[in-house]
Amino acid sequence: MARLRLLSRSSLYAKAAHSPGAVLTVGPRSNNDFKHVVNHGVRMKKQVLVALAIVLCSIVFGAVDGVAQQIFNQFRQPELVVGRPYRDVDVCPVSRSNKNIIQPSSFVLAPTNVNDLDDGYAFVQFPSGFQLNYNGAIYNGIYVSVNGFATFDATKLVPAKQSIGLFLNSASYPDNAVAPFWGDHRLRTNLDIINGYMPSEISYTLDVDRNESCDTVMYTRVNPVTGVSETFVRRVLIIQWKNLNINDQSINSSVGNFQARFYEAGAAENYQGDIEFAYGSIGGNPFTSGTTVVTRGATVGIKGNSGFPGFLSDFWNGLIWVPQIGANTRTDSTSRWQPSDGRSDATIRFASIRYLTFNIWGFGDADTSGAENQRHEGLPQNRRVTANDARVIMRSMVTRRLLDSVWKRQAYQGDVNHSGRYYFTKLNRAFTADSMNAAINPVPPHIVIWRRTIDVEQYFPGQVVSATTGKQVLRVMNESEGLYGVGGRAPDVSNLSQIYYEVTEYDAGLIMRYLSGRLPGLPWIYDNDTTGPDFGKVNTDLFADNVSFGTPTSIGNDLVRIPVYLNGSINGTFAFKMELPEIASVTSVDVENGNVDADFSTDVAVVVGNGAFTSAAPVAYVTVKAADMYRVGGIRFNEVSKGDQIILGDVVAGASTLSSAPNPMNASTTVAVNVPVSGSYTVRIFDAFGKSVATIFNGTANAGTLSATWNGTDASGALVAPGAYIIRVDGASTASMMISIVR
Repeated sequence: MARLRLLSRSSLYAKAAHSPGAVLTVGPRSNNDFKHVVNHGVRMKKQVLVALAIVLCSIVFGAVDGVAQQIFNQFRQPELVVGRPYRDVDVCPVSRSNKNIIQPSSFVLAPTNVNDLDDGYAFVQFPSGFQLNYNGAIYNGIYVSVNGFATFDATKLVPAKQSIGLFLNSASYPDNAVAPFWGDHRLRTNLDIINGYMPSEISYTLDVDRNESCDTVMYTRVNPVTGVSETFVRRVLIIQWKNLNINDQSINSSVGNFQARFYEAGAAENYQGDIEFAYGSIGGNPFTSGTTVVTRGATVGIKGNSGFPGFLSDFWNGLIWVPQIGANTRTDSTSRWQPSDGRSDATIRFASIRYLTFNIWGFGDADTSGAENQRHEGLPQNRRVTANDARVIMRSMVTRRLLDSVWKRQAYQGDVNHSGRYYFTKLNRAFTADSMNAAINPVPPHIVIWRRTIDVEQYFPGQVVSATTGKQVLRVMNESEGLYGVGGRAPDVSNLSQIYYEVTEYDAGLIMRYLSGRLPGLPWIYDNDTTGPDFGKVNTDLFADNVSFGTPTSIGNDLVRIPVYLNGSINGTFAFKMELPEIASVTSVDVENGNVDADFSTDVAVVVGNGAFTSAAPVAYVTVKAADMYRVGGIRFNEVSKGDQIILGDVVAGASTLSSAPNPMNASTTVAVNVPVSGSYTVRIFDAFGKSVATIFNGTANAGTLSATWNGTDASGALVAPGAYIIRVDGASTASMMISIVR
């Protein structure tokens, strides 16, 4: 396959965490890339190369998970399906009788609607009762282009003969395109026979899926309501380009035949069915003795409507089928016929991703049980939202498998406090210019695409908001209120489908609060949270804004149990996540006026609670493998990230005890060890990451007191950096403690 090399061979999209600043930059390519295209037989007009040069001169692209990837959430990577032969629509009686030929006069160019058989579009109204969901919207018709593609985008019906248009976000190319063979083609008529051209025909028909013998193909599925297996047929709308003059209009023998097949889906699949491309014969023009057919340089795939002008759009390249990689980044073009691996008995299929959609943001139905044909369909919120919704969110946190973030899907339902919206932008924080950072992207003009969180001003005691927090919008409880940014609206968001959603463990806690009767409904609005105890202080405790940990206790089998406390009091909802290696279990602890739930994986724990809590009693116990010390990271309390905490290992009866003075230390400290029994001992210093720094005693000690001095240097004699360190005693008995260096 020839490759239209817009960008580097390396992948443009990097799987990155949901955090701002994760970028991948791509620099301009050399002129050899253009030669690569030409040498593969692609006859490109001068203006095509100029257009490509403008794009290529300084493309720099910051890639973050979720950037312009909407089409990837609608269809799976293309696959080559063998045993699906090309079948002209005239072959089977039903498809032939249902065929509608699009008259050449119907192909026009906006805005004057002048007839154009080179670059024109013709609108095809779908037959009654047939509708398609493409990229999140339902359509009743499609615009068919002479140039081997069809588009649902009525706003960019422009000349688009350059096949690179499949991959670019640009005003020069339509979005939401389905392209079985995008290239510089021409529709020929009977008037062209005199010049040796074969008349073309572009048509469409509605039929059921059929095999090579025109027999109806029957499919089997399990009814989601009854659980009974049933058979069904699939209706399909076929758009066929027949005897089209492809890729080089000066060659009258360059003729090709291909189809785009749109399969119908029901309401349970959101009316979004599979899409297939099929390819017939080439050549065969009886009006010329020539045999040359130009098949190189066309592009094959489907395209969404995301990305940024001048950058890559979201697309699936139909030439990169599974298990190949790079179908959403590579810009390969055709190099042979048929594009379906040289086979007329195979199709290129884009399988639809079945998903469930919802219309109420933050309704709380995170397990999607209220969707069509699901167990809670049609039920009110107080029966549809259950404890399982909270558990689904908690499980997604501990397994790091985030809920579907696309608009109107799973996380859209679970974001009950409306704090989980974000999108991707190349504008700076002030919306005044492109975001540029030479340190992140060294390639001029240093543009960086980054994740912008849409903050909602929901204040509660303990939350600190300042002028530097980067607040973008006012309180937005309903999507109809819009996105309020500079000038009243975020200028880099044109529609709600650009917004992504995420949930946190705090959403799970608020769902629990709703189930306890302390919230009148979801989504949660602070002003309405008046049915239960008020937020604020309880007794004389400070308001909780973090967690703290008690002393680890050995429970045998090389395991210890660590109590987890709130660092203050709270009357309402709390939720926190933490990361800790080798977690064996997490046990929640209910109190008289509060309930707690927990979930965990081997290295992540989530605890949520609702009610009245103080710092006096633990809310959970974490059981982990015994160690000298435990570093707890990734702490997030009520959606606010916190610093790491270090817990020293458990103290066992009969062990050594030790002290250090001064602590914190500056130049040196004296360590005193109470040795219970005579024997060999080692006193070592470790840093906060568990790395050995220095050994200050290694020998035999009698029962009593052992003294050693540490002057704040490592094994090489160099001063160590200020910070926290661990003193560890090993031998006939063990002990450890933390010491700080302040300079």
